[in-house]
Amino acid sequence: MSTVKRRFSPLHVDAEILVFLYLPLLVLILGFVVPILSVVIHATAWGVINNPTYFDISKEAFAEPVLVQTSEIGGHSVIQVKIRGFDFGVIGNSLFIATSVTLASAVLGAAVALLTGFYLFPGRRVFRVLAFVPLLIAPFVNSYVVTRILMYKGTDYNVLSFLLSKMFTEPFLGRSIYIGFTGQAGVIIAQILMFYPIVYINALAALGVVDATLIEQALNLGARGWTLLRRIVLPLIIPGILAGSTLVFILSLEDLAAPVTFKFYKVISYFIYSKFQAARASSYLPIIATLSTIMLAAALIPMFLVRRYLSLRYYAKLTRGAPRAFRGVRLGRRGLLAAYLLVLPMVLLAAAPQFGVVALAFSRGWEHVFPSLLPREALLYNFKSLIEVDGIRRSILNSLYYLGSSIVFIALLGFMAGYAISRARLPGAGLLDLLSSAPLAVPGLVVAFSYLVFFTVHPVNHLLSLAAAASAAAMMHVLILAYILRKLPFTVRAVFTSVIQTPEELEEAARSLGARRMRVISRIVLPLTWRGVVAGLLLSAIYVLSEVSVSVTLGALNGDVYSPTHIGPITFAILQLIEMPRVSTVRLPGGRLLAVSSEAQAAALATMLMLIEVAVIMVSTRLARRGQALVTV
Repeated sequence: MSTVKRRFSPLHVDAEILVFLYLPLLVLILGFVVPILSVVIHATAWGVINNPTYFDISKEAFAEPVLVQTSEIGGHSVIQVKIRGFDFGVIGNSLFIATSVTLASAVLGAAVALLTGFYLFPGRRVFRVLAFVPLLIAPFVNSYVVTRILMYKGTDYNVLSFLLSKMFTEPFLGRSIYIGFTGQAGVIIAQILMFYPIVYINALAALGVVDATLIEQALNLGARGWTLLRRIVLPLIIPGILAGSTLVFILSLEDLAAPVTFKFYKVISYFIYSKFQAARASSYLPIIATLSTIMLAAALIPMFLVRRYLSLRYYAKLTRGAPRAFRGVRLGRRGLLAAYLLVLPMVLLAAAPQFGVVALAFSRGWEHVFPSLLPREALLYNFKSLIEVDGIRRSILNSLYYLGSSIVFIALLGFMAGYAISRARLPGAGLLDLLSSAPLAVPGLVVAFSYLVFFTVHPVNHLLSLAAAASAAAMMHVLILAYILRKLPFTVRAVFTSVIQTPEELEEAARSLGARRMRVISRIVLPLTWRGVVAGLLLSAIYVLSEVSVSVTLGALNGDVYSPTHIGPITFAILQLIEMPRVSTVRLPGGRLLAVSSEAQAAALATMLMLIEVAVIMVSTRLARRGQALVTV
């Protein structure tokens, strides 16, 4: 009885806490759950599972994943190695790619986290910086650069083939080698390089809050090397690895960049994207709704399984339970060899696309093996063109408008939800906890398609006066709603982690002296938690700017990037510049004309985005609590 009285005492139930709890819950149900249910209702084409186009495990699907041949070209002996993977159909490919990328990212991310977070060795800081570089999101451009580095190009060099030929095969074997990835294998390798840092930072965050006493006791008892890692360290950081791996699986399912740039279109994400505008036709609606539902189920199932062991609440308690961090142990000679000969090449390869994006931003295009830098007098042309080209300038202004409009609601709803989850002892608090993190587990393409169905196909459009996605202003508001709900979890998680670590007794003391909850929040809670709140808002803001799935689908409903009235944001413009390349002409001071590709302009736009991301990550890392990962589920 005393517990019931405490749960529903005046100190815990008032008008403010009811609003904080049920208003975000209502918004999430109406703006997130209901639209997604409208897609599930239209999923009636389940026969696709028996169609080889969508799911194929026949012998043909496994045919020749790697092709190797030796030939003579111009009297010169060459070795050609083409790694293409398998073809399991639209559904099978998506699931196989996501599973392969997740497993590889978990191994690589955990290995790099252990190496840089647990061991001390020369060059450790360099490893940590390089491991963070792939976190700088350069949508589509980094995948484009990956194709230039690793994609199979027949008898033309990619960067990998050029380096291997000049450094190894030609000096020692007298042969050139043309090696590269294509098809399914290309998508897998590109996604591993893009997504493994998500596992890395989650594992590193979990490692950062491991109690040093546990490690020291194991060392004193003689545990060393693999025994120490297997028996003590790995079990303690498994939650971080699971959190990162789950998010990698979801991101791999919905990724568009790698399939588009490697021209491997037999995946669910590209099928939904390519048929998006035609989805309103009754003939396309059932099949796309069915594929969206399959993608949704594939994302939600692992997320809910992981939540049994890991949740927002677990992370908060984890950070509270670590009195001091372990400083690390010295890495032995064999460990140093493994670090420099095995891990370092992988880390450098993963960071190379971001460096390539920056180089491309100052180039006239990617010619032959490497980018061709612009002359000094026109070195900043690609950046100037972002303002001079109407369509690109429009995308930047659109993104700023979307960010300014959405961040206000993210701040309000995020703080209300994070505070209510940590403090409300009322029915619905658990549901709000679940729904506030669910947008991380729902692929953006599913959200975009659900809004298309809900606001343009479903009869509710007549109630909301959004009948024709023909109205640019209406679709801009739909985009803002999508940004709010998709990026809300970053702020909710940051607020929750900060509030739960603030002693509730301080609030109860103020309430017992007659202070209303809003006064307690403004005078006690916010001064103690503002760092976490700001960190969450900064992360939400940068992910609004770099959001891809919703941007390239809903943002494409009102024209392409070369139209000055389109509603697409920055990431929409980057995709258009990559997908529909054009060449612009620059007149140099001497009168000489120079051709510049639109891919270089896309790289300039992506470079600006990465610079903003660097600033945000640096500030957020300083503001966040020790052991709190920047990206998790």
